[in-house]
Amino acid sequence: MREAFTVHLKPDENMVAEIQTAKAIVYIEEMNSMADVTFPSVPQVASLLIYDDTSKAKDRTSPIAGYPVICITACNPKYEDFDKTGSICASENINNTLTQYRWLVSAPTGPDGVTSPMKEVDFDTFFTSSKMITLDSIYFQAGSRVQCAARAVNSDGNEGLELMSPIVTISTSEGLCQPRISGVVGAEPFSAKLRYTGPEDPEYANLIKLTVTMPHIDGMLPVISTRELSNFELTLSPDGTRVGNHKCSNLLDYTEVKTHHGFLTDATKNPDVIGETIPYQYSPTIRGFNTLRFYRNLNLEACLWEFVSYYDMSELLTDCGGTIGTDGQVLNLVQSYVTLRVPLYVSYVFHSPVGVGGWQHFDLQSELRLTFVYDTAILWKDGIGSPPEAELQGSLFPTSMRISEEGRLVVNFKTEARFHGLFVMSHPASSLTSMVMSTDHPGLTFSLSLVRSEPTYNLPVQQWSFVSDFAVRDYSGTYTVKLIACTTAPHQEYSLPVICNPREPITFDLDIRFQQVSDPVAAEFSLNTQMFLLSRKTLWLSDGSMGFGQESDVAFSEGDVIYGRVMVDPVQNLGDSFYCSIEKVFLCTGADGYVPKYNPSNTEYGCLADSPSLLYRFKIVDKAQPETQATSFGNVLFNAKLAIDDPEAIPLVKQPGSDGFKVDSTPLFQVSLGREWYVHTIYTVRSKENANRGIGKRSVEHHYHSLLSAGSPGASSQRRHKRGVEQAPELARDIGAEKNRGTNIQHIALDRTSKKQVPQREVALNGVLPRELNNQSTGISIVTIIGGAAAIFLAICLIAIIILLLKWKQNSDKKESTNGSGSNEPMMLPHNYSNDSSEV
Repeated sequence: MREAFTVHLKPDENMVAEIQTAKAIVYIEEMNSMADVTFPSVPQVASLLIYDDTSKAKDRTSPIAGYPVICITACNPKYEDFDKTGSICASENINNTLTQYRWLVSAPTGPDGVTSPMKEVDFDTFFTSSKMITLDSIYFQAGSRVQCAARAVNSDGNEGLELMSPIVTISTSEGLCQPRISGVVGAEPFSAKLRYTGPEDPEYANLIKLTVTMPHIDGMLPVISTRELSNFELTLSPDGTRVGNHKCSNLLDYTEVKTHHGFLTDATKNPDVIGETIPYQYSPTIRGFNTLRFYRNLNLEACLWEFVSYYDMSELLTDCGGTIGTDGQVLNLVQSYVTLRVPLYVSYVFHSPVGVGGWQHFDLQSELRLTFVYDTAILWKDGIGSPPEAELQGSLFPTSMRISEEGRLVVNFKTEARFHGLFVMSHPASSLTSMVMSTDHPGLTFSLSLVRSEPTYNLPVQQWSFVSDFAVRDYSGTYTVKLIACTTAPHQEYSLPVICNPREPITFDLDIRFQQVSDPVAAEFSLNTQMFLLSRKTLWLSDGSMGFGQESDVAFSEGDVIYGRVMVDPVQNLGDSFYCSIEKVFLCTGADGYVPKYNPSNTEYGCLADSPSLLYRFKIVDKAQPETQATSFGNVLFNAKLAIDDPEAIPLVKQPGSDGFKVDSTPLFQVSLGREWYVHTIYTVRSKENANRGIGKRSVEHHYHSLLSAGSPGASSQRRHKRGVEQAPELARDIGAEKNRGTNIQHIALDRTSKKQVPQREVALNGVLPRELNNQSTGISIVTIIGGAAAIFLAICLIAIIILLLKWKQNSDKKESTNGSGSNEPMMLPHNYSNDSSEV
């Protein structure tokens, strides 16, 4: 590029200069060209196994599964034609070490030959990055299609053009650790054990060794924790809440471990392995130190993960959720047999563009026991507890699988109707119902339920769940899911109740390999969003264009409904570019006046994690796993609902930059005066293209959704100043716009003047008894004080009136005695005479 300016020439005053040209154009050429640099040729995607000999990439078009792939640009010395492109890269002044990478992945092609669109891998885990030269094997599986995009950068750091590589398909026949049966979803059993090291161990004396061994499958990510696992999009991310919720897990890098030892250490290589068995297996420049520390626990030759950590007793009890139970056998006054029980949750996680949050997980759980003799049984604060071929088409995607506490199989899956209509459980016009059955387990029956459905008839995504009515040891086999298809007219708008025409059921066959596991031998951060607590439903459903003003500062009386709303700041003018979606909602109140704050660097996580500073803590909404929600407090229901689960909240659901929830305020009055409640939400902000991965996709087709009329009164546009800190803590920076995730804490103001009387009786609370409900002494309320003052004031006024009447009577008697008729007889007052001062 060049710039120019014009010089105009005029004669001088004495007319001496001769001017032949009246103007001249001066061009300024650019010394260092800012034109966008570009690679001489498109990049290539190849397996890291053949990085040293890329000529094999032509012979092997499909990279093997289970090992990272690498993006090779034309300016990389490993490029097959680098002898031709290297000189061009040098002349173009391209610095290949500054190249910027991004990756796109799609799900494997379906049996019907339908391919899914390529989607950018826009989420990082705590040990991998999606913006490196390599893409870790957890992001793809056999049959996935992978593509890389490389942007050239010159030596001055100026970014150039981006080139896309050809799409490659991961091999379905070659892999490092292939599953036993190709195409079967599920999880293999794992092995876990506890062992006391004793005082003779030279390095880990008097500690308890926890060892977990589990088989590896290509593309699998093993997750181990002593706390229940849910919402893997948050759990696997670098988010700071991961450190607070899973203190004893393999989700913590060695710098994040709060206990003395952890599953991950600073070692990047297995000491039992000599040399590299696979090319670039231990290369930190290619794979990164965080990745090598995690994969140190994988033995690729045996396809086996082994995680080992050491804990002392106090860590297992306070940090890992362990409990102590007596076996009923006491030796003497100071010694007894006790058993340590540690819960263990293991998940086999796979990347899946159709899973909730982009992950498909299979969850198992167990309990580890260690019996030993302990000298004193009174060291624990809480004491010792007791021991505990169809006409219509559709798609089915399993999203998660687990075994409940009763040993029953719980399977969550999503469906996508490839016709205009949706799947229904039953229909009055049909005698059939949707059902699940298994030929391999003929005696096993199942309960099928529809969890959530998109409010549209245009290829809706629906979330289902079925639970086995009985428990068996091995659930492996083929499961047949029959769903009733219900069609609608092409231009029919969505409405409730659903109006459709039932058709024949569509059958899906789901192969599952799943077995029971036997017992083993906040600083406030708003993410450029706003959170409001409203009392008016019409304002909650409005578009918020007029603001909320003082409506968000109301105090809630007992019986009111609290309407919560999170919305992208309209000042940014993002339009329909981003979707805001609430994932979880927590309620908590602090102990001894503590105000919950989100500050992970100071081990403060607001309402997200258990803490001794919190008196009560409830998770009232969990979008990914609603079965883990708390439903009541003090036998009073929360009645908490997400906007997407409320049929009346469709106007709010259809607003891309907003989401909301509602909850009854009555349970919050179960605690005494002085307790302050706080609501803490976790939400995600995603681009329009990537918001389709979850069940929260909005229907944006104009012709295929229903419109509900709702009042949208505007309020005064007054900016509310929120409580916060000047600078976000270091770990809280992982929650931000670049991570598409944020948290928000709001104080709930309660109006207790109309508080109902709570009966003085014992109230069951899902195992929790509010201490305020058993307190027989009641404090003096404001109403009592005001009533007493009014009574005293009325008494003083009455006494003053009586004194005035007595004085008036005395004066009247004196006048009558001096101005009388002269009779000595007393004058009789009339019978209806009233001595009232108002007659004077």
